[in-house]
Amino acid sequence: MSKILIVDDTPKNIQMAMNMLKNDGHQMFYAKSAIMGLKLVKEHNIEIVLLDIMMPFMNGYEMCEILKKDKQTRDIVIIFLSGRDSLEDIQKAYEVGGVDYIIKPFIDIELKTKVALHSQLIELKKEIA
Repeated sequence: MSKILIVDDTPKNIQMAMNMLKNDGHQMFYAKSAIMGLKLVKEHNIEIVLLDIMMPFMNGYEMCEILKKDKQTRDIVIIFLSGRDSLEDIQKAYEVGGVDYIIKPFIDIELKTKVALHSQLIELKKEIA
């Protein structure tokens, strides 16, 4: 299973995602800001980030761009979780390096399935390497 970091400035969203994923065997971490998220990524060798877009000080797009520019963190799987559902927002999420996009309020089965899929892909990459 994967090390997952949830980054969202709304505690309710963090709690919902953690509750949905808590029985799936992942090691879970959370941050209420992108700045704290960047710190936790390095401290815990995070493999998947569930990332909100709209946050104060640094938004999710900016955090993703920082992670993708760093050789140590560029392979982290970024799944955006956002209440924004415009084509422009979704397109930008993929352009900055996200691999998936879930619109809030997220559905339990969608979140669990997408996280499981990306977790399996991470495990397969480890086996091949």
